This record gives sequence, C-alpha cells and structure tokens, in this order.
Amino acid sequence: MNNFNELDNIIYKIVKDKLYEMVPEYSYYENGETGIYFFMNEFTVSLINEIEDHKSNNFIDNSFELINYLGESNNLEILNIIKVGILEILYTSENLDRKKIEELLSEKLRPIFRNFSNYYY
Repeated sequence: MNNFNELDNIIYKIVKDKLYEMVPEYSYYENGETGIYFFMNEFTVSLINEIEDHKSNNFIDNSFELINYLGESNNLEILNIIKVGILEILYTSENLDRKKIEELLSEKLRPIFRNFSNYYY
C-alpha cells in the first residue's frame, strides 16, 4: 500500500469514528470496499430522508453538529469531503428547503453551500 492509500485510510477512520461518536443514531453496514466519499454520501442520503420525514430530531441536530465540526478543519481533504460528500448532495436535493439547510450550517460552510447556486438551480 502506498502512502496516499494510508493517508486515505487514516482520514476515513477519523471521519467515520467522529460520525459514529457524534451521531450515535446513525448506523451503516460497511462492506469494507467503500471509500470515504461513498460512506459520507450514504450518511447524507440518510440525513435527507430524516429531514424530509421529521424536520427536526436528534439525528438531524447531531448531524449538523458533526458537519459544522468537520467544516472547521483546516485539512483540505476533509473540507472537500464535506463539500462534495455532504453539502453538494444537500444542495441538489429537490425536497429540501435550502434556506433552512443554510441556517443550520456554520458561518464557514454557508458560503460554500451558497456557491453551488453557480452550478445548480
């Protein structure tokens, strides 16, 4: 295994462990072959389903706490995971109120979320 794969695995483990710590309501069966982007995509789809069904609950609150926590990272890979693996999926979800989602995001993440308006309607 090369150093880049090792780094990817470390980031995957850190983000995954933090997700399970901060969002204990979330469960996901891993087959061991998925990468961090697929893992976060599955998490985001679950979050979207919860928002559509419940509007507010511990899962949603804890999820945005996690998203904002990870968004404070200075690690560019983690920030890209947040941008592509979470924020873009939230932005492109047809049934979500973008203004409501933006309100739940930290000041640092709001401009990133808004920037998707340059690419999506």
